[in-house]
Amino acid sequence: MKKFILALALLLAISVPQISASAEDVRYSQITDEGVYLYIDSTLTLKWFELPVGYFVKVISISHSSAKVEYKSNDPTIPSAKGYVSTEDLFVVDYTPQVLFPSVTFTVNQNCLLYTDTDLTLSQTLTQGSTVDYYGIIEKNDGKTYVYGFVNTLSGDEYVGYVLSSCISNFEIPFLPIEKEEEIIDSSSETVSESVEENGFGNALQLVVIIAVSIVAISIVYLLFKPSQKKAKDEVVTDSEWDDE
Repeated sequence: MKKFILALALLLAISVPQISASAEDVRYSQITDEGVYLYIDSTLTLKWFELPVGYFVKVISISHSSAKVEYKSNDPTIPSAKGYVSTEDLFVVDYTPQVLFPSVTFTVNQNCLLYTDTDLTLSQTLTQGSTVDYYGIIEKNDGKTYVYGFVNTLSGDEYVGYVLSSCISNFEIPFLPIEKEEEIIDSSSETVSESVEENGFGNALQLVVIIAVSIVAISIVYLLFKPSQKKAKDEVVTDSEWDDE
């Protein structure tokens, strides 16, 4: 019985594939088209601001229709913006970009209002000379464009909010080139194809090894506990032996 338990334990230990967890690499998605917005909610109903073309967001998780992302995540001096983008706007690259977001700081050229909510209902006065670290823009129904950013006032106060673009001097975003659409599609298709082929070969090889080892282990168990025919004959009482008794 001890041999049987030992053999069975060996069989189970070898047959069960060993699975090791590995942390996934951080992935980034490039903004390849105009009109890609960062939303506050996962249902993509509350627009936060439009993301600048050519720059990147860090992908946190992906659901059916939206992906949770983080923008300006690699600068400890400013707050990052965590929100959602449509999965249709995702283009995940297989490298870590050298430039993730525009590092641009503008100066407020006049006293104006700083809005701290998306409806532009909560405001306070922003003095001339304050600075705005640029995140993105948003155009409202009245046609006015607002810059969303991290604001530092002359008195040392810090805020995040919207400032009318006409109140900012030299408003221009550095251009960051993006890959051509044809190259993006081809590269993505090749990557997916290679990954599927490699995974399929690895799974098939693992299955073959498991089956082979299982057969060997089962054979060992069978040989260890195969009934001995000789012993069976010795235990049978013949008629002659019964008569002798």
